Order: sequence, then structure tokens, then C-alpha cells
Amino acid sequence: MTRLRRRWCNSKLTGMSKSGSDSITYNRDAGADFSAPSVVVAPHDGAGNIRIATWVGIFIAAALPLVSPFLPLIGPPADSGVHITKVAGLTVQFAVDSAALGHFVANVERGIVFKWVCSLALVLLVVLWERKPLASIGLRRVSWRDLVVVIGGYLVVFGIGHLLDLVLPKHVPSDVQLATMLFPFPLRAAMVLTAAVTEEIESRGYLIERLETITGSTSLAAILAYLVFLLEHAASWDIAHALRITLWTTALIVLYLWRRSLPACISLHFLADATALLAVPKIR
Repeated sequence: MTRLRRRWCNSKLTGMSKSGSDSITYNRDAGADFSAPSVVVAPHDGAGNIRIATWVGIFIAAALPLVSPFLPLIGPPADSGVHITKVAGLTVQFAVDSAALGHFVANVERGIVFKWVCSLALVLLVVLWERKPLASIGLRRVSWRDLVVVIGGYLVVFGIGHLLDLVLPKHVPSDVQLATMLFPFPLRAAMVLTAAVTEEIESRGYLIERLETITGSTSLAAILAYLVFLLEHAASWDIAHALRITLWTTALIVLYLWRRSLPACISLHFLADATALLAVPKIR
């Protein structure tokens, strides 16, 4: 009787998972209660069309970061408040417009709030609208192997970047970069933490996972997410900055595809940005 009952249950669950657009999933951890299945909404409906929830999620993860730099109260202003007056080799002299710099700081602060709101909305969309677990965007427990890979990846990419700096032409910072170096340390720390968490949720966790499901190709999903990320940084900073971060962007995508761990990517992203923004002392 026990075997017959199990076979009947398995066949019934199989039929339920194949009928309709929802799928039945179980938490198969040790000691889990298998009697209560959870319904997970697939990215496609019964007709094979992409669900509205996923379209909205892609808009939040891809479109909003691309247009946000052009919003008047969020994107970088036309005048950063710092103007280079003289360049001698790698040494620059610059003048500071305190009022314009203050406007720039205010925009950055509003941009930080905007990024957190978008990421929180994306997480709520995954849980409440798509009805998927957070593991579907890579939010899972970090293992010691993840930490080893993060530290090793940071050292390798940092070393490669240092070698490239030795052979590539040197350049002076732009007005925007100089203005950023004038920001107080707490603001720069907030920028680093915000970028590490929100950009990984959007560009790695959500975009790669959903584009992979929609296109059926991991490579295509990674390439599309890669291009969106670079375009976002080109709009926020400039093309030169977007090209300079290609090495780290590639490392973050490879890390996610390898470990499928969003916390690991957040950690590596934090280390990379902290090296650039926090290790450099504030200009006085």
C-alpha cells in the first residue's frame, strides 16, 4: 500500500507540474516537510509569452539604471563643481565651485536613495509577484569556497589591472572623478556599499537569471547583462570609465556564472570599488 500510494502521489504531482503555467517545487533540505508544495510562477505563461512581472522586473533592472543618469535630480549635473585649470604631466591644478559641488553631492545622495528603492522593489517583485524564492536571483548562503574564490579573484584581477596600468598610457582624472574624490568619506562609503549591493542585484542576480530563462542561452544572457552594465556606467560617468571597468565587470559575470552566488559578487564588487574610492584619501 505504501508503494502504491507513493506512485500515485508522484504521478499526480507530475501531472500538476505539467498542466498550466505554474510549477510545483519543494524544499528538499534535510528534514523538510514535503507535504506542502510552493507554487512558483514561471517567466513564461501557458502560451509561451513572457509574464508581465518579468517584463516589469527587466525594466527595473535594465531600463531604469540606463535612464536614471539623465534624470534632473539624480544624474550627474552638467557642472560637477570642479574645473581643471592646469595639467603638467600627471599633476593637475583645479578650481572648486562650492555651490555647484554641493548640487553634485545632493544629486549623488538622491541617486543612492533611488538605487536602494529600485533594488528593494525588484526583490519584492521577485517574492510577491513572480512568487519565486530569493535563491532565483542568487541570494543564498555564502560558503567558504565562495569566500576563497572572492579573495582569489580580487587578487588576480587587481594584479592584472596593476600590470595593465604599467603598460597603458597614464591619464589625469576627469572633473567628475576629482569631484568624487572631494566627497566626504561617509558619502564615498555609501556610494561603494550602494553600488555593490544594488548593481549586483539588478545586473547579475536578476538580469542574468531572467535573460537566461527567456533566451535559453547563458552566454547571450551574460553578454546582454554585460552591455547593459557598461552602458549604465558610460551614462553615469563617461565612456572612458566604462572601458576601464571592463576587467572587473568580466570578473563579476564569470564569478556569478561559476558560483551563482549574489553575496559573493557583492563582496567582490565591494572590494573593487573600495579600492578605488576608499583607499584614495580625500583631497583637501
